[in-house]
Amino acid sequence: MKKIKFPWGELFIIGTTDELSVGIDIIHPKKQTDKPSAYLKKGVAIYYVIKGRGLCDDRPIKKGDLLKLSAGQKINLKNNSKTNLKIITIYLPPYDEANIGH
Repeated sequence: MKKIKFPWGELFIIGTTDELSVGIDIIHPKKQTDKPSAYLKKGVAIYYVIKGRGLCDDRPIKKGDLLKLSAGQKINLKNNSKTNLKIITIYLPPYDEANIGH
């Protein structure tokens, strides 16, 4: 397992293949993952909210929600609650910070 720390929380990469990576984002209260203009350069990101609530761009998200983001779509996640927001993440291709456009 690989842990990547960010100002907003951390991403735990649980597993990676040549085609995809699976991880868990933990977004701290009142934090957001990227600038509002951030987007996925290529591939697909699939998010499944396992705890908490927040926003994906301006759309409310909560436990049990499943999101699919494609290349070119904004990927800004915001935790607008008082507890950690936990999201299972699947990235195709595998997660790489260079694949996030700003």
